[in-house]
Amino acid sequence: MSLAADIAVKFPDVAAIERGKYAVVLLDEYQDTSQSQVRLLSALFGNGHPVTAVGDPCQSIYTWRGASAGTIGSFGEYFPKAKGSTGSEIYELLTTFRNDVAILDLANVISSQVRSLGNLNVSPLTPRKGAGKGDLAVGLFETMEAEAAAIAEYIAPLWKDPQRLVETSKAPKTFAILVRKRAQIPALQSALRNADIECEVVGLGGLVHVPEVADIVAMLSIIGNPDAGASLMRMLTGPHLALGAADIAALGAHSRSLAKASSSDSRSLVKKIVAGNPDSAEADDQFLGSLIDALDDIAKADRSTFSSVGYQRLTDFAADLRRLRSRAGGAITDLIAEIERYLNLEVEVLLRDGTRSGRRHIDRFMDEASKFARNGASLNAFLQWLDIASREEGGLKAGAAEASREAVQILTIHSAKGAEWDVVAVPGLAEGTFPSDHKGDPDNWLTNERHIPFALRGDGQQLPIFTWGGVTTNADAGKAIRAFKDQCNTFKEQEEIRLGYVAMTRAKSHLICTTSWWRDGQKFVKPSSIFEQAHHVATQSGRIITFDAPPEDDARNPVRENPATAQWPADPIADRREEFSAQISLVNSTVPISVGALVDAGSGDDEIASWARDTQAIINEFDMYKSAVSAVALPPRMATSTLIALYEDPEALALSIRRPMPRASDEFSRRGTAFHLWIEKHFNVATLFDDEDFDQLEPLEADQKLEELKSAWLASSWADRTPHAVEVPFETVIDGVLIRGRIDAVYKDGDRYEVVDWKTGSKKLGKSAAIQLAVYRLAWATLQDISVDDVSAAFHYVPTSVTDRPADLMSEAELIALLNQFGA
Repeated sequence: MSLAADIAVKFPDVAAIERGKYAVVLLDEYQDTSQSQVRLLSALFGNGHPVTAVGDPCQSIYTWRGASAGTIGSFGEYFPKAKGSTGSEIYELLTTFRNDVAILDLANVISSQVRSLGNLNVSPLTPRKGAGKGDLAVGLFETMEAEAAAIAEYIAPLWKDPQRLVETSKAPKTFAILVRKRAQIPALQSALRNADIECEVVGLGGLVHVPEVADIVAMLSIIGNPDAGASLMRMLTGPHLALGAADIAALGAHSRSLAKASSSDSRSLVKKIVAGNPDSAEADDQFLGSLIDALDDIAKADRSTFSSVGYQRLTDFAADLRRLRSRAGGAITDLIAEIERYLNLEVEVLLRDGTRSGRRHIDRFMDEASKFARNGASLNAFLQWLDIASREEGGLKAGAAEASREAVQILTIHSAKGAEWDVVAVPGLAEGTFPSDHKGDPDNWLTNERHIPFALRGDGQQLPIFTWGGVTTNADAGKAIRAFKDQCNTFKEQEEIRLGYVAMTRAKSHLICTTSWWRDGQKFVKPSSIFEQAHHVATQSGRIITFDAPPEDDARNPVRENPATAQWPADPIADRREEFSAQISLVNSTVPISVGALVDAGSGDDEIASWARDTQAIINEFDMYKSAVSAVALPPRMATSTLIALYEDPEALALSIRRPMPRASDEFSRRGTAFHLWIEKHFNVATLFDDEDFDQLEPLEADQKLEELKSAWLASSWADRTPHAVEVPFETVIDGVLIRGRIDAVYKDGDRYEVVDWKTGSKKLGKSAAIQLAVYRLAWATLQDISVDDVSAAFHYVPTSVTDRPADLMSEAELIALLNQFGA
């Protein structure tokens, strides 16, 4: 962005071109515009061009990326009404069409602390005409668990209202819980599930902590990182392996023995190198022991230290990991799907949440992986990306959240900006939590190397200023540093207040604000200033649902004093084991019997006859299920390659349409793209390739095989002929379906044409590939408004200099029949 701004500033012609495209410019959410973006936009559209910016400085929550709250106030400096002036007209849009009265009352109280910024004073908002009273509820509880349960209790009657999903002119209510920290999510999820309320974690950072997704990430980490001991422990102690402490201790001892042996080998290695014998040193086993390495070498372990069941599980798991690791070089999405099958996650989540929403989080994670993997990214790159997403609130760009009616959505307040819900809960309004004290990452460049000096930032004039003026002694320096720290803390607190304003204004009609005395520490925590404001407003225009008294000064955290207990390893059937074992024995002792034999055995017994009918019905239903065909509609627009796939393998195409997977760019496709681009340049034709095609060429700067393709083509008869057209894009309609493609070359001979497709592979293609030529021939005939009989078609295999002209190309009627055969 900074580079783009420099170009716009240094080259006025660029700005003139862009200004010529747009008579009027509207900048939305201007308070989120960074300094580099302001420079770029000002260079393009400043100096009197008609520009209008819309924004709310009270919603400025992205100062960490250069979007300061004073951006709107300085609008006139960058976009003056006329060239050479510095002013701009300001209009206030003060009516909110979202919030009911009680919710807006609270929002205005919160924003009153930050509405005055520099030369800009923002007026409080007013409700729309006919706005409802709104429901503002406030609660102060003993523990976080009680707080989460109360939120679920507040949501439950609204969620389970029989009228919620009834078809009316009014859309069903939407629900969200907005958290300041992701650590709050598990307790809220658990409370909602206990109340039988469907929930969804929104945002990748929170998604990776959902149990089923966390299991997938753990497996990916084990496969891609030999030091991912914590991830391995998750799997060893989880339900898939359910190892006991003794077996885990034995694996740890095996790991230490390997490390000890490796240390001895390392000393031997140094001696060999010093002695001038590096060749023998290279053959030595040089790995350093780790828990994952120990698992991989489980065959070398002392079996007597393991239980027989534990050793077998570890041996099987090690073999499974080797199999999965062999697929780590392929598509990330394929590996995730394989891990999902291996862990039987689909069964688990469907049993837990039902068929309607059980797969929600797995599917969302797969979508994120698919987006990331489009450019052929490696597993390690994906794991690093996930790590940033899980640790950094602003580490990854989050797409705008969309309200869903299918579940109560749980997301961070930053992720919620720009969205709205009917019912919103804002928990955790405790000192240090919200507003956050940011003890781990203060925005102070004097003490935190992650931040550059504010004077070097483009928005530095809107940030706290540190000055050495008057500093002559160490005591003076210490005083100046402390004063600057106080400025930074105040500045950060103001952003937290704006974040609170954003949270409250997401709600339309229902808002519940809560906190608890006991968080996750040893000392109780007082309610924050935002909670106190919510409590004050609720006493006047809302309601207090609970207000627990503060603990005694010497009280201890009841959650820490009475931690939850559970059996480990966990027994999935626990108190039903005896009954379950008896049922297994009963099933194993039975003899298979046909339905007819069952009827005969009953000898007219009505109850047995009823069993037979029920059994037959189940068999019939199962047979129907096995033979059922799931219909997948073909898209109304498709590439020529899709039509070929339809002919070759319609089932595979259906799966691809239902769940698109990224196609990794390989050496051969990149070489083919490079060759086609070279052909264009050979004929001095302006390129029609997309930007991503050029991206694919970067690794092929020196490619001997590409040079061989060029030489082979130059030696062919086609090199001496002048094409009528090169790289012709087309879109043609076949029986209502738009088919698009690009013809490599067209040659003209008298009144006849020939379309040619360059093939950079040597293997002659089969009948299915000839569909490509049939479509090209039909498309060219349509473009030229001539008979298809006047157009021939050919493949030219460049490496072997062989030209193939299939004699049995499909006619238009046959192409239509192909589409109709599979329900286009």
